[in-house]
Amino acid sequence: MAKPRTFSGSVVALYLPDPVTTGLFLKPCGLTQHTVSFTKNMNEIDVPDCDDPDLPAWIEREVQSLDFSVTGSGVLAAEAVDTWWDAFNSTESLMSRIYIGRIADVDIGRYWQGRIHLNSLEITGNRGERAQVSVGAASDGEMTLNNITA
Repeated sequence: MAKPRTFSGSVVALYLPDPVTTGLFLKPCGLTQHTVSFTKNMNEIDVPDCDDPDLPAWIEREVQSLDFSVTGSGVLAAEAVDTWWDAFNSTESLMSRIYIGRIADVDIGRYWQGRIHLNSLEITGNRGERAQVSVGAASDGEMTLNNITA
């Protein structure tokens, strides 16, 4: 059995649009944890057995919609405060990328791209510790999976 190639946890990351250069995405500094979630909203219906209606019915499901969300947390980097605030404060969704892999990982790296709303921004501070930030984002339409290319 061949050993699988794996990803470092630090290469799972949310990238937001560069406010200066159109088409460029930047990873806000400071996040040390990311969680990417995909969910399906489904309609369920009990389908009875026509030959023996007293048997338990099997549930059939149809996909109604797809959803994507990402959360992240880490230290609050001074360089990222304006980025987080601008993303949260926007009433328009933002084009984003969520990477698994580095730009150099052209043979295995992937990223999802699509529009998101930064729907939560939480900053915490405790005496004797560094300030922390937690963010959450939800898709605004379709997210597409892409290969990292050189």
